[in-house]
Amino acid sequence: MKNAHDVEEVSEHRQVQIDGETWQELTRLFEQVVDTLGTIAPVLDLASNKKDEKEKLRHNRAVADLASRGHRALKAFCQRWALVEEESRKRPVVEGAEDFGDIFQAARQLPSTDLSPGSKSGIAEAPRVLG
Repeated sequence: MKNAHDVEEVSEHRQVQIDGETWQELTRLFEQVVDTLGTIAPVLDLASNKKDEKEKLRHNRAVADLASRGHRALKAFCQRWALVEEESRKRPVVEGAEDFGDIFQAARQLPSTDLSPGSKSGIAEAPRVLG
């Protein structure tokens, strides 16, 4: 559960402007995170199908490499994002903006759902079994 300070911050309406260079850097770092960490599960799947122990070990080293690169990219993204957040705190609250803090707080209380990529509803769909 989020603390009261987090909810209070959400209810404040901040307008953040990010310069193009920062946006590109955040995008690049996020893509690195997705490309590296998002590849770990498929590589592990490939490793589980290997009969040769040397190949399994090689795949596991590839996973360790992906995890390390993904971790570095995620850390860099978080540092850059922290700077953006710091700047947003310095900006004045937008006057006249609608307050959604109560909705955000209520949403945080709900158990998380895993929506499938094609889902248009707020209702999680059962995973599809391919066979």
